[in-house]
Amino acid sequence: MPCKLHREAKHYDILHIHCCSNWGFMPAVVGITVGRLLGKRIVLTYHGGGGEGFFDKCSRLVRHYLMRTDSNIVLSGFLAKVFDQHHIPYTVIPNIIELDGIAYRQRTELQPKYICVRAHEELYNIPCILRAFNLVQERYPTASLTLLGTGTQHEQLKQLAGQLGLQNITFPGRVDNSEIYNYLNQSDIMLSSPKVDNMPVSLLEAMNAGLLVISSRVGGVPYMIKDNNTGLLFETDNYKELAEKMLWALDNQPIALAIAAQGHNAVKSYLWEHIKDKIHTAYGIPT
Repeated sequence: MPCKLHREAKHYDILHIHCCSNWGFMPAVVGITVGRLLGKRIVLTYHGGGGEGFFDKCSRLVRHYLMRTDSNIVLSGFLAKVFDQHHIPYTVIPNIIELDGIAYRQRTELQPKYICVRAHEELYNIPCILRAFNLVQERYPTASLTLLGTGTQHEQLKQLAGQLGLQNITFPGRVDNSEIYNYLNQSDIMLSSPKVDNMPVSLLEAMNAGLLVISSRVGGVPYMIKDNNTGLLFETDNYKELAEKMLWALDNQPIALAIAAQGHNAVKSYLWEHIKDKIHTAYGIPT
């Protein structure tokens, strides 16, 4: 891979590298090494919610490479704090989202129609959502839950749903990005319960579509969502608190609808027009 990258990189002025923690840091090692050999401008975007532990464990390795870039980009205040702790320069540039007016549906009432759009992996802690939904169905037997996605825990999640006796739950599997908004349009409340996260685009998409977002308070999520203002947050892996939030939204419709509307408005800050100048600066392009 280094040899191929070396051959290809000769034809470009800027190398934009994307990396994350652990083995996901290898693109940084290879890309920065090649970029420096060729004298190219190097821009690096660091992703993922596991940065804090990885930086603490591999501080010398991380600093050796990230101090040799021309610009480091982080997506949220969460990773900005990690970079600050290790005295590594950075610029906060969040993910960009394209607003689709067709996707937005203004709700006048929230129905107990829940959806989760996360990979079915241990990191995203979908069992927490299933257990919370079990409590919700005790009050709302007709409540529904759609779990988009797939992963190594897909079959285990189906088994857990059966063991809990859950009704009205669907597992559509992996769907094309072009279909995501169709599923969001059929739901009213987005659920997300990761143990670690940085800046999940799925939450922005849900807010863009007009859903109320309820997420665990981890990583970069509190920098995206202000609790009781643009969404609702709960302590990670606390399925009872999640269930309380799910029910609260239905019992306090005017407030919940206002929060959903404020969340939709907040997504506008992720538009290209608000971010392009920072991108241009990172690339060394005059604005």
